[in-house]
Amino acid sequence: HFQKFDVHPIAAASIGQVHRAQLKDGRDLAIKVQYPGVANSIDSDVANVGGLIRMSSLLPKGFDIAPYLEEGRKQLHEETDYVREGARLTQFGELLSTEPQFVVPALHKDWSTSNILAMTYVAGMPIEDTIIETQQVRDRIATQLIELTLKELFVFGVMQTDPNFANYLYKPETQQIMLLDFGATRTLDPVIVDQYRKLMQAGLSDNTAALKQIIGDIGFIAQDTKDSHQMQIIEMIRIVFGALRQDQPIDFATTNLAQQIQRSGLALAEDGFMPPLLPIDVLLLQRKFAGVFLLAARLKAKVEIATLAQKYLP
Repeated sequence: HFQKFDVHPIAAASIGQVHRAQLKDGRDLAIKVQYPGVANSIDSDVANVGGLIRMSSLLPKGFDIAPYLEEGRKQLHEETDYVREGARLTQFGELLSTEPQFVVPALHKDWSTSNILAMTYVAGMPIEDTIIETQQVRDRIATQLIELTLKELFVFGVMQTDPNFANYLYKPETQQIMLLDFGATRTLDPVIVDQYRKLMQAGLSDNTAALKQIIGDIGFIAQDTKDSHQMQIIEMIRIVFGALRQDQPIDFATTNLAQQIQRSGLALAEDGFMPPLLPIDVLLLQRKFAGVFLLAARLKAKVEIATLAQKYLP
């Protein structure tokens, strides 16, 4: 069936690797092949990681990591199910069918199984290499990816939660962003989506009382969280939204927002703050936000985030 099959992978990760191939019927494919035995080793690997983390003494005393390890174990099992990933790939292709700035590879179901995923081959430059492009191009790329994140959260209710830079390519000839790897795609809890909408409304309007209420509802603070810690967390969030609601674009090349939050977080930890148990959706949302902001910083982009956010708020 194959006209050509490149045995040297064009990409590789912890679960599988990707090969380029051409079928005799003319199709040009990227074929992701799962490493043998990966799915069977997840449970023992996660248990071993948990043991190492507990032995390291890196976690606060009394912090229960078991629920997070269990969620991680379940997500890894989901990521080894290529039938599931193929369905998510098709879903995002349909969701973004009217947005030509994004390209989602098409699934080739006849060549896919539970551990082999065949997709249309797409080419582009690594997204972080677009640092060589003009300021206008870099601003547009960062804006489109941040807006996509907002759409995933507030419109689609479905999010590709892994913002690894390798999951994005850019094609200068067509000015399109290629979206790759949908193994970590997750349907979001509507309750948490609504909570994040309220969080953004409270933050962008600098309503401290509403902010305290909603971060408690989400789970960032608990009833037994010390008042001083609550005030520190609220202030951290106000710092973030203070930057977001500026009348001018955020210049990710010069902002020290990440450093401010890091310093505040370290101060909280040193003061004995014990984080409450958070829903996995919240953790994955925070990972996605951090990832797209990190990419914007890598590209030294300027983005009017408040303007974007207001489009998706009542």
